[in-house]
Amino acid sequence: MSQLPPPNAKVRRGWTIRVAQSLGPQRVAIPDLSSGSERAAELNIRRRGLSLGFVAQVSLPDVPADQVASQSPPANASGISAPKIDLLVSLGLEPAAYVMPNLTGQPLGSATLTLQDAGMKVGKVTVFSPTTPAGEPQPAPGPASEPSAASMIVSQTPAPGQKILAGSAVNLEVR
Repeated sequence: MSQLPPPNAKVRRGWTIRVAQSLGPQRVAIPDLSSGSERAAELNIRRRGLSLGFVAQVSLPDVPADQVASQSPPANASGISAPKIDLLVSLGLEPAAYVMPNLTGQPLGSATLTLQDAGMKVGKVTVFSPTTPAGEPQPAPGPASEPSAASMIVSQTPAPGQKILAGSAVNLEVR
């Protein structure tokens, strides 16, 4: 592997030359880490004196969340010397995603049904209060009322066209 003095160096007769000889590459058994959790795989790797490489995560519908789906090098690979083991870990099934529809101008009742049918929730519903030119709220014309199913939607959050995941809440402002 190495020597002192280095090759082609001139030395006196009788000087000691030190040589480090290789014992050959260390061979290790690569464990099968699939079907276990990321934490269990990491412990197994460290216990064997190996190193954890990169850990990538991906949504896989057929693999439970936090389960190792793949590894590199593969289990029982031969001719591997002290590798770093890379893991691919499942995030589980990704929730369904939708494009947020434009609910402005629709009655609160029908918009609520549309959202619920799509697997979303109606979040906070507030009643629109106009402001004066100075920005001060105007007093409501009469007693404050709760929004009804016939109340018309004037704004929404998230905005139309944005990505929204199933189960998300949609906040509405009605008049």
